[in-house]
Amino acid sequence: MDQNQKLCVAYAADDKYAKYLGISMLSLFQSNIDFTEIIVFVMDCGIGNPNREKLEWIAKEYNREINFISMEAAVSGLQLNMGTRKIAIASYARLFLASIIPKIYDRILYLDCDTIIRDNLKDLWTVDLKGYMVAGVRDTVDSFFLKKIGMEPQESYVNAGAILINLYSWREEEMEKQFMDFIRKHNGNVPHHDQGTINGVCRNKKRILAPRYNAFANIYSFSAKTIKRIYFLDSFYTQAELEEAKRNPAILHFTTGLVGRPWEENCTHPMRKEYRRIAKASPWKEETLQQDSRKFSVKLFSSFYRHAPLFVSELVYRFISLLSHVRD
Repeated sequence: MDQNQKLCVAYAADDKYAKYLGISMLSLFQSNIDFTEIIVFVMDCGIGNPNREKLEWIAKEYNREINFISMEAAVSGLQLNMGTRKIAIASYARLFLASIIPKIYDRILYLDCDTIIRDNLKDLWTVDLKGYMVAGVRDTVDSFFLKKIGMEPQESYVNAGAILINLYSWREEEMEKQFMDFIRKHNGNVPHHDQGTINGVCRNKKRILAPRYNAFANIYSFSAKTIKRIYFLDSFYTQAELEEAKRNPAILHFTTGLVGRPWEENCTHPMRKEYRRIAKASPWKEETLQQDSRKFSVKLFSSFYRHAPLFVSELVYRFISLLSHVRD
């Protein structure tokens, strides 16, 4: 079989996020019926039987393959020191992909559970990865964080919520060991956790994709110029590229941000109906919206940003960002 016709995808989730994984996977299957095969690997960080059965049902409905890989042993060896920061240990699972995915696969598309796939992914799946460890979309992470993980301001930092991974090179270069060494070097507290680890280790071996392949929340809140100013970035995508991503996103990524998340109350994300449409076709269709989980400070700034003059909002955002780095 032509390997370009076999899409290999990985997710990681505990039981709390299994529902979002299922809704994302459903959208993946609906938008990619042209692939002869789609193999999904679920890095299982504690998914209960009821949700597991629902995930298996979705795969069976679309005649796709799903495999569950227990991550208990792998993540238990992580030496982390996250302090008061709250992040699911499942997010670190992607660091182990090279060793847990069968060696017959030399690449894999990793997706966060809070994604919706709206387009055929053949163009993404066949991206040339020669000389690259990963391919991904540039993130809105400010230059202070780049410095903390040893990167230069002009280097590109990718969002790890939708990345195409060169498994062959990860195995050849023993990336798993490099990731663990990097985490130990930062005393178990890498800025932005596993994402910071991937960026800090891969450095100049990241291929940058068009933003439509990971249309995260900030591009719906800020212009390209504003993003460069408030995150202290030397370069970013053009406004035209962001507009194309918003108009025709291949992968929607509902990250935390000013617009909220579509499974929660008070969400103002322009694409929230896309998520809810897929959710209504899923085994979790009867579940109601959850309470808005954003911090009070984020809700307050979201309201302030919508009503205050742009230059004032930007100044406040920059000040808050600087203050957070001083505190760290």
